[in-house]
Amino acid sequence: MTGSENGYYFMNEDLIYYMDKESKKPVLLDNRPDHRCKNKPDSSNCYAFIQTEDGDIPALIQYYDSKLYVLGSYWDTKSKRSKFDIVWKLSRMDPDGKNRKTFKIFNTKPNYVAIHRGYLYYSMMSAGKDNVQTTKVVRSKMEGKHREEVIYEKTGLDANITDIVPYGQQLYLNSWTDKGYEILRYDLETRELTAIADRKDEGGSNFLQAINGGGLYFSYYYGIVEDERNREFYSSNLKGEQIKQLKLDDPLTLSVFYKDNLYSYMRPLFAYAKDLPEGVPYEMAIYKDNEIIHRVNLTDLPKMNYNILGDEKYMFLRYEDYENIGYMILDKSMIEPGRAEFEPLLEGKNFMTQVK
Repeated sequence: MTGSENGYYFMNEDLIYYMDKESKKPVLLDNRPDHRCKNKPDSSNCYAFIQTEDGDIPALIQYYDSKLYVLGSYWDTKSKRSKFDIVWKLSRMDPDGKNRKTFKIFNTKPNYVAIHRGYLYYSMMSAGKDNVQTTKVVRSKMEGKHREEVIYEKTGLDANITDIVPYGQQLYLNSWTDKGYEILRYDLETRELTAIADRKDEGGSNFLQAINGGGLYFSYYYGIVEDERNREFYSSNLKGEQIKQLKLDDPLTLSVFYKDNLYSYMRPLFAYAKDLPEGVPYEMAIYKDNEIIHRVNLTDLPKMNYNILGDEKYMFLRYEDYENIGYMILDKSMIEPGRAEFEPLLEGKNFMTQVK
């Protein structure tokens, strides 16, 4: 999903939905009365339709400079490389879904994509004739000839980029190596790429959890789930310096951390909720000034889910189970009164169920 000045866009079942900030009611991004978005849609009869192959989830939906960008995929039956070649297409359209045009074609799947300050950034993996894997992060200007510039390249099975996070004057990469995760910072001004917040003397791989204001928030993993140090969270400046441990209650199992201008949020990773001590509820803790002010019950929600921080108004939750996929919403104005909870927002059928 992505936010704009006036609302939010969601991808669900290959369709784009739009929700005004005041309505809390997502609608299909096609206001024509005769659209066919629910009856064999294509790009001509449904402005909201984004074609994807084999249940592929778009690696990008982003509102940028008054345009909406979405990455889709399709079988290229006329490809000279293979009869069953998949092509990934980045489309640009108006905020209402009209005037859709192809912005860029990728012949290799881009794993993570982001648009920031006039550039398109994306990571991709490839293998040569000797089956040696290479991971690259590339950028190209949004306007002009789109000349590609490689800003990161690494060869080997231990090379992988798991996220691209642009923020201000830098680009952060969560990188997977043979030693675990590491955080890389690319300075947009100096074009220097450096590993940050690395505690080489103590061991432990680091993983970027959140960015807010002038600070990074991250955690370390020491290779064994039971190591209690895995449950600690830290902050630093945007260069990964001046590291401090956050003074938060012990989360009791591996958890995820989120931060906005008012609150901090911490919840167990859904895969580790089963490891909570007997009698401890599965919930998200919300902090203000390092004190828990509210807890949100997660027990009755679909088991496979993750949070999307959102903005000053709402937090979202994306979920998937055997039959359904969708979103839930939490109204942040209800946090301090003690009534905030995740409520259903948008639901569709799981692709894997449909093809059964």
